[in-house]
Amino acid sequence: MIIGNVLPHLGAFGGVRRFLELGNIFVNRGIDFTIFSASDLKCEWFDFRGKIRDWSKIKADYVIIGDTPSLRVAPRVQGKVFVYVIVGGDYGKDYKKVYGRYPFIVNNRIFRKQFPKAHLAEGGVNTHFFRPPKKKRKVSSRVRVLYYAAKRKFKGREYIKAALSGIDGIELIGLSGLNNKQLLEAYHSGDFAVTWESRPGWSNLASEAIASGLTVVTNGMNCEPFIDRVIKVSDLREFFSNPENRKIRKPGSMEEFSWEKVADRLLQIFKHHSHHK
Repeated sequence: MIIGNVLPHLGAFGGVRRFLELGNIFVNRGIDFTIFSASDLKCEWFDFRGKIRDWSKIKADYVIIGDTPSLRVAPRVQGKVFVYVIVGGDYGKDYKKVYGRYPFIVNNRIFRKQFPKAHLAEGGVNTHFFRPPKKKRKVSSRVRVLYYAAKRKFKGREYIKAALSGIDGIELIGLSGLNNKQLLEAYHSGDFAVTWESRPGWSNLASEAIASGLTVVTNGMNCEPFIDRVIKVSDLREFFSNPENRKIRKPGSMEEFSWEKVADRLLQIFKHHSHHK
């Protein structure tokens, strides 16, 4: 079996890492996984163990396309094309244009409203790497709250900064441009993680933080599959201004959303379509 994935580049973004992580799972199982890239033929920021090829010729048994601009190459793919809905917003309109033409897979149940016939493959998170610390961090008088600080308007950076700045006892820590090792170190140094997203998709920060043992406070967006493991609030400042709310909770396991589980689900979907040609 050969599984392919089409990507416009191999930059350090969550939508790219999704397929690098999945690729490594498939390779570990002895399955050929190839990324067909429009621009990059190397990936230096991630230890990807699959193959990388130029997308001038795309050939595999099953080919996944998640990036909507890349859907333009779908008609020339040699193999069965699957569209993986990984983000909403403006991308949703482009997915809609090809809905019904190819089998659809969604990474969050919220997309089922828009694509009711899509297969569900929710996740994921690297639960082998993102794990709670072996030793408890020393208790501090300040509560360390982590958030995604890159300039991406749909991540809620400005709201989080405005809501939590100036609260006595709260130390706000922005995360941006970190590799996996640095991310894990950051998670292990924190008490809470906050997400406040506005574009549908999957929250890497929330899922990784939970897997690393952090309590996650959120507006709920992109945490729907594991909403029972987060604290959903409507007002961040009101929540953290109350010292009683700053007690650490055990978030629970994210094993059911591991990349291994996502890979299992994708193989089930491929098998289903191989029997229904």
